[in-house]
Amino acid sequence: MARVTISTTPDQLRSGIQPSAEEARTYCAQLEAGDILYIPGMPFEIPPADLDFLLGRRQSGGRLHKNIAYRANEDRITGFAEDTPGDAARLLQIMRDYSRNATKTLSAILSPYQQRWNLDFASYRPLEEENRDLTLHKRNDLIHTDAFPSRPTNGDRILRFFTNINPSEPRKWMTTTPFNSLAGQFAGKSGGCPLPTPHGSSAFAKTAFSMKKALASAGIPITPRSPYDDFMMRFHNFLKENSTFQKDCPKQYDDFPPNTCWMVYTDMVGHAVLSGRYALEQTYIVSKEAMVMPEKAPVRILEKMVGAGLVVSS
Repeated sequence: MARVTISTTPDQLRSGIQPSAEEARTYCAQLEAGDILYIPGMPFEIPPADLDFLLGRRQSGGRLHKNIAYRANEDRITGFAEDTPGDAARLLQIMRDYSRNATKTLSAILSPYQQRWNLDFASYRPLEEENRDLTLHKRNDLIHTDAFPSRPTNGDRILRFFTNINPSEPRKWMTTTPFNSLAGQFAGKSGGCPLPTPHGSSAFAKTAFSMKKALASAGIPITPRSPYDDFMMRFHNFLKENSTFQKDCPKQYDDFPPNTCWMVYTDMVGHAVLSGRYALEQTYIVSKEAMVMPEKAPVRILEKMVGAGLVVSS
């Protein structure tokens, strides 16, 4: 795993210049293998007045919302404490602009994907991560691979684009070996996290999964989960609960300075955030069919270990 600086400069990206087709394919392959792609600057503008506004915002109280979230598909904000009338509308516009700019940037850098992704949540993270008071499974300072309890991917990939808007301090990350190594060490009874049961290919499982998706689409609080998603959620929790792993695993440290961006498949890269506040982030659920190296996808790694399919077709 490595931090790879893209060769197209932030100024070039701002002016519409993008990587060649060959470079873009290489970037996709590096991401899929567990590297972090780094942009040493801002590939789009966030107006100074908007930055000043963001630095003055605060989250709502309580633990329901881990971050301020922009739900692009619903075009609304959650987790925001409105101090002054009109603040919510302004924050919504800023987050909408950020989401669109991030997506335009990724479309240029990762052109082989041809935007074969679903736009997931964007977030604003104004709180200091160091010593943050969160429950164990929500802690960001413990190494983990990502899985979403309310938004299963059915084998698609979790790609996240981050921007540090802190005016003076870096965002400090810690990473470890990628998912294929972690799964080889811990997936299975001997490793402590049992492999998923490969029941996803049965006719009954497909029917049940389709019914759950239909009910969820109708607003009924049911989350359709494939065997892959069940495992990834258990694995996320297992890594955070495993104090020996947290202490002894190989570690690499990265500082991301103010006004820089980076992107990473967080279902592949074991990662933690040690410190930093004032960060923006946009998540994409990228089709597993869009991968340039499909064998590197966590779902394919697990299916090879199990010897059967772990996703359910609708």
